[in-house]
Amino acid sequence: MNMNHAVRCTTFSLALVLSTSYAAGDATTSSNETSSTKAQSSESMTGKQKATAIGATTGAVAGAVVGGPVGAVVGAGIGGVVGHQGTEANGHVSTSHTTDSTVRSAQAALNDQGYDVGPVDGRWGPNTQNAVRRFQAKSGLTESGRLDRSTLGALGVNG
Repeated sequence: MNMNHAVRCTTFSLALVLSTSYAAGDATTSSNETSSTKAQSSESMTGKQKATAIGATTGAVAGAVVGGPVGAVVGAGIGGVVGHQGTEANGHVSTSHTTDSTVRSAQAALNDQGYDVGPVDGRWGPNTQNAVRRFQAKSGLTESGRLDRSTLGALGVNG
């Protein structure tokens, strides 16, 4: 392994760790930053914003390692989109692999049975997840908050 490759790998690893730590709120404050400023800035950032920041930073570093300055710009853009789109509102990685039509059908069935999910829009969100959990609890199903086969079957939805 040549020295240039080792420096790139080390830089990438360090940037990844620091960006993840910063977005998670674990980074230490600088001597010029007051504790109230840190509290204000960390409280105002949602989980989805943190995931977007991590994606953009990681993408920029990876792009810089592979393609230099142009790669950094492209990587930041792509990483930001992936970080934003691939996460739920709370910043956790989205694990829903169901189609929009399945979610829409489940939302309609939940609304029909009195579990308010809001608008039937085919989008997986916290209202739908909470309604699924309430339905699962009342139906004696495992409370996963996901549209698994048993939940879809109990709702009468083909998934």
